[in-house]
Amino acid sequence: MGICVIRFKESEEVIRWGIVENNLVMPLSTHYASHRDLMDAFSDNPTSLQFSAEVAVPLETLQLLSPVTPDVQIFCQGLNYASHQEEGGVKTGKGQNLIFTKPPSSICGPGDDIIRPANCQLLDYEVELALVLKRDVPADTEITNENLLDYVGGFTLANDVSARDLCFGAPMLQWFKGKGHRTFCPTGPILYLMDSEEVDLLSNLRLTLSLNGESRQDATTDQLIFKPDETLTELASFTNLMKGDMLLTGTPGGVILNASPKVGLAIVMNFTNDKKRREKLIKSQKGVRYLQPGDRLTLSLKTKDGSRHFGSQESTIRDAT
Repeated sequence: MGICVIRFKESEEVIRWGIVENNLVMPLSTHYASHRDLMDAFSDNPTSLQFSAEVAVPLETLQLLSPVTPDVQIFCQGLNYASHQEEGGVKTGKGQNLIFTKPPSSICGPGDDIIRPANCQLLDYEVELALVLKRDVPADTEITNENLLDYVGGFTLANDVSARDLCFGAPMLQWFKGKGHRTFCPTGPILYLMDSEEVDLLSNLRLTLSLNGESRQDATTDQLIFKPDETLTELASFTNLMKGDMLLTGTPGGVILNASPKVGLAIVMNFTNDKKRREKLIKSQKGVRYLQPGDRLTLSLKTKDGSRHFGSQESTIRDAT
């Protein structure tokens, strides 16, 4: 079995790592500059992560940071659950693997506020499983379920926050701009470092998200259309994958965006007119309540049977000042 690790701020000057067991945190005695260094230590010798149970502190008392340090590439998958395809008006089945990126500056902690940009009206959420690489993936590497954990070292919980009007209201549909603002990738709190026998765990996880206490998203990772091995193989065929990089594997149905035929028509009919396309998109969402200041998002990641928990997020929406 692997271990659950977190990264937390002990003081303004001191950031530490810890191991989580039963909602108690045992701080590690060694300082690791990044999650890469921590993953290297665990891969070399899992017992090398030294801690003392005598100084355990409750998880909820700590100021939690993202367990993935912001010096990474973030790759993302879109429309990777059938339920999300259907609500988006896309019924392509397997189709093509939709891949995009987010900037590392979008990473924030699991309890940080999510900042709604001043020019955003259609702010949305997307709960996702994020995989973290423990080694570089050479060009054209073929990754299978059998060798997947030679490259994937762990996983964590992520929220692919999306400003829909910025994604679809800019020239040529700028997903990077609409999904790349600061605080648009709450990550953690737990980075689960897997052992070599746990590959089946990746298809045995449950993701949930609620808005102000109302359940909005609930799915299991066996529903992924493009599995991690397929996606990493495809990525390795055309780009460099580095140790520590993160792959967000897609969100299930239940997002706020009302992608009716009217929405598709608003985008297609005004494809070359950015201002009009955004206006029509916003108008098509009349009556749909998007994220507002003060809203609370609660996300969780656990096994399908609920016997193992891998962290929860609590985020509040606020406007940029």
